[in-house]
Amino acid sequence: MKLLNIFAVLQLSFNLGLSAQSVPPRDGSEALRNTAEKLAAQISERPRIKDLFDASFFKFLPLEKTEEILRQIYRVNGKVTAVKLNYTDPDGSGHFNFETEKGFILPVTLNINKATGRVTGLLFKIAIPKDLTLADLKAKLSALPGKTGFLLRKLNNPGRTLETLNENDYFAVGSAFKLYVLGAIVEEDYSWKKIIYLKEESKSLPSGRLQAWPDGSPLTLHTLAAAMISESDNTAADAIVDGLGRDTIEDALGDLGHSKPELLKPFLKTSEMFRLKSDTGASVEYLNAGLKEKYMRLRDLARKPLNAADVKAAPFGINRIEWPASPADLCRLMDYFRKEEDKPALDIMAINPGLDIPRGKFFYAGYKGGSEPGVLNMTWLFKTSRADWYCLTGSWNDEKNTLDEAQFSALMQAAINMIGEFN
Repeated sequence: MKLLNIFAVLQLSFNLGLSAQSVPPRDGSEALRNTAEKLAAQISERPRIKDLFDASFFKFLPLEKTEEILRQIYRVNGKVTAVKLNYTDPDGSGHFNFETEKGFILPVTLNINKATGRVTGLLFKIAIPKDLTLADLKAKLSALPGKTGFLLRKLNNPGRTLETLNENDYFAVGSAFKLYVLGAIVEEDYSWKKIIYLKEESKSLPSGRLQAWPDGSPLTLHTLAAAMISESDNTAADAIVDGLGRDTIEDALGDLGHSKPELLKPFLKTSEMFRLKSDTGASVEYLNAGLKEKYMRLRDLARKPLNAADVKAAPFGINRIEWPASPADLCRLMDYFRKEEDKPALDIMAINPGLDIPRGKFFYAGYKGGSEPGVLNMTWLFKTSRADWYCLTGSWNDEKNTLDEAQFSALMQAAINMIGEFN
């Protein structure tokens, strides 16, 4: 199991544990700290945790699996050398940083049984390198296989670039393309109350849930956009493109800051990308066609059944059957949202912040990312507690190697933490 999947299991199982427990007493911080230190000692090659965890916890994650996860964390990060309590929530959860011998900070959220002090809920987040500078981060991104891009830019006066890597190169950005769909709604001044009726031809494959909804379901543009950005619902994105018109999205690209809009023409729907990546012959014909013929081929392609099992689970065609944008393009797009001050759009981007946003450091965090085999992107718009605005974006493409999502996420998390310290 890859490290990122370990954290996904922890988040699912341990959050369930947290939801079922009573609130610890008001003086629970000392008990939380004691339990956290005992837990830290069991991040080892031979964890012994039966008496440390409440029996209710193992209903969600078996003891043997929990011990294996602690071993995996130890092998990657080393033993814990320091435990620091950041803050406690009103519900009694404690938020800690575990510092490790390999130079990582491992954020941990912990809940305990108020009577016994045993663990009832636990969440490990992605470990990030300790004392990392922007120059270090750039070097680590540069050392990744394939091609990487990065841009951290302060947007409000005086605007300036704090660090950059291949900022004007084009990368496949996966579902981050949905930011352009959101931007077109704002640019063309559509009413967020506009109703779009869900059609069979707009239905795509997951991620998302709307592909299972009945044909003809009436959905507001706001509802579709919220699903498209916060849950990366592919059907929501395709329904908006169909509802507004592909040409509407394409015409808006230049105003949204894309430096070479022709690279995004035709502006693919997700269902079209899936169909192209399901049929090698169709994709070769599409790639060899002129622009006008490509639109015709997409219309013909829409008649073919859409089957998830047919989609190639490999980085196929990421340089030509995708949505290309540079880090500079994406930061111009985020700056567009900042300047337009369209509250519904900003609120939609803030539903899912992507990674951990340090408490008390930011007034606003808007996010959209994207991933498919060989493609990763993470893009944020931040407003700090000093009312400074920043864009942070990172891209990673590799047609040959499997991408280490946990490593990339850790580096982006480190960048977020640095922005929080600019205050």
